[in-house]
Amino acid sequence: MKSKESKLKIVRRGDALILTMFIMAGMLIAAMGGSYVALLEIRASGLESQSTKAYYAAEAGAEDFLYQFRKQAYTDYGSYNPHSFDTNDNQFLFSGQLDNDTSYSVYYQKSITPIIFNALGSYQNVKRSVQLRIGSGG
Repeated sequence: MKSKESKLKIVRRGDALILTMFIMAGMLIAAMGGSYVALLEIRASGLESQSTKAYYAAEAGAEDFLYQFRKQAYTDYGSYNPHSFDTNDNQFLFSGQLDNDTSYSVYYQKSITPIIFNALGSYQNVKRSVQLRIGSGG
């Protein structure tokens, strides 16, 4: 009789070990899934930060352009006379560097009215743009 009881106890101990292994595996899978989601969120927030810096660089380019435009507009419209531009769709006007990784460029977009200028800001590998419309029109 004792041999049958001892065999049953060994089987029960083995079952408990297997059950414990399954529970631990489930906990490991849940922890790995949670860490993967956290890693994705960290990457997304980094891209959002880069995008924000690129947007502010584009805003700085737009403000620089408006300053130059107003400064020269009072002196007979200066070099920003839309009739003096080439017929290219996007003509480069000027650019600026804010720091090592952040810069902007301003382009003239061919149109009759309104006059359209695009400021393109870039930070690392991210680019954002701001459009300026001067004059009447939609």
